[in-house]
Amino acid sequence: MTFETRRNKIVLVVDDTPANLHFTQSVLEGSGYVTLGAQGGPEGISMALGTTPHVVLLDVEMPMIDGYETCRLLRKHEILRHIPIMFLTSHKTDAAMRAGTVAGGNDFMVKPFDPHLLVERIDHWAGHAPID
Repeated sequence: MTFETRRNKIVLVVDDTPANLHFTQSVLEGSGYVTLGAQGGPEGISMALGTTPHVVLLDVEMPMIDGYETCRLLRKHEILRHIPIMFLTSHKTDAAMRAGTVAGGNDFMVKPFDPHLLVERIDHWAGHAPID
């Protein structure tokens, strides 16, 4: 995907840690993506319903509702059911990856992450997004 084609794609980043949220958004925006940032599951769900992003990036450990529950709640909305969801988390276990898949996630990346690899993975999922 080129910088120009990324300019038409919205990535919603949901992370309760402002520094992580800012860094992830900076990486994606530097590659051409339009990003929205939410500091937790409830805000992320609200933003997703209001914008219908091409890809959602979710942290796992968040207060109120964690990333797995946020994913399950996103999947309950018809308009969001087929949006690619990728977990971006410090959890490195097979159990965490399985939990993400069971919750309805499409992909899983561990923090700290390689910015180039993150962009490649987002390119893949943005190319499979059901909206254009």
